Amino acid sequence: MVEIAAIVEVGRTLKNIALGASPWVPGQRHYGIGGFTADELTAALASDIPGARIESVDVIAGDAMTTDHAHLVLTWNADGRAAQLPTALFTKGTPAGVSTRILNSAFGLCQNEVRFYNELYPAVADITLTPYGARLRSGGRFAIALATLEPNEATFFELGSTVPLGHAEAVIDSLAKLHAAYWNSPRFGGALKWLTPYSRQPGWPIGQRVMPLINRTWLQRRDDVPTEIKQLTTRYLKNQNIFDTELESMSPTFCHGDTHAANTFTRADGTAGLFDWQQVHKANGMRDVTYFIGWSLEPEARAASEKDLIARYLGGLRTHGVDDVPSLADAFELHRWLMVIAWNAAWAPLAMYGGDDETLCTGLLSRFTAALQDLDTAEALRGILDRRT
Repeated sequence: MVEIAAIVEVGRTLKNIALGASPWVPGQRHYGIGGFTADELTAALASDIPGARIESVDVIAGDAMTTDHAHLVLTWNADGRAAQLPTALFTKGTPAGVSTRILNSAFGLCQNEVRFYNELYPAVADITLTPYGARLRSGGRFAIALATLEPNEATFFELGSTVPLGHAEAVIDSLAKLHAAYWNSPRFGGALKWLTPYSRQPGWPIGQRVMPLINRTWLQRRDDVPTEIKQLTTRYLKNQNIFDTELESMSPTFCHGDTHAANTFTRADGTAGLFDWQQVHKANGMRDVTYFIGWSLEPEARAASEKDLIARYLGGLRTHGVDDVPSLADAFELHRWLMVIAWNAAWAPLAMYGGDDETLCTGLLSRFTAALQDLDTAEALRGILDRRT
């Protein structure tokens, strides 16, 4: 049955790849950074303000990563200006690039984020950005409009950034609140059935086959990656189904899935928020915690604070009503081997998209190499294999 399911998923993924590669799908002008009309945004922003109306929407294109990004400049009529309604929004939508559109379509990234904002946002509204519209079309076509935060309201981070300890603590608090809201939720068997473990996300059977190839052709050829790290990476990829089974045997919750610093922000009051919900899935919450720690702290700061941050997370779960919180010792053992998941999420995208940015590449590889060595992740992986094989 597992093989049949994998074959079906491969077929679905190939179909989505073809749709993503297509230069056009019906109605696609509504799915992109310029997809929202003045009337739509007026309804979303000013439904309770009589007479307020957006007269024009100007699209100021921004960067293009796995999705296209832009800022929308809103020009209001006199009633809208008098009500001091927002004059700018952040939008993300259908990638113009074929390769990134295929990525979105094949792996369901835009589908995840649209469903998050349409179905899950209200329960965690205070730890993310406010949406004013989110819609989806086949072939990686989508459009999302979000509230912006001004520099005096929040601080955002760049990819590969390291964060101050205060922000790390605030992110841990937000993750504890998020995870507690869905910890062992019965909704995973009903309304949240679409929220699957990572190993059953759209496109993953193909991803599992591509990763070993990228490992051989990129990671294994780098002189700045120690031999022991190359070996543990190969061992993990070769036995990934075993490690997936290990993780999926633990208490699940709703996970953000991509908790690097650039997907977080600090508000003026010191609390933290998260955005970019493309990789949401069902897993043990420590996956998000380890991922954030590995990506966001330099080796010395990580080594000095990771146990305290994990203890803070466990305490946060208890505060928010979770009963089956693991001990610190058990959570730290989990942290030791989960670091390889965060590591894979770093080097593989660098190989595919970021290899030309040597500063980013060298910095992240060095950061994760130290983490994997300090935590002796290789030994932690061997322990799981010995127990499960």
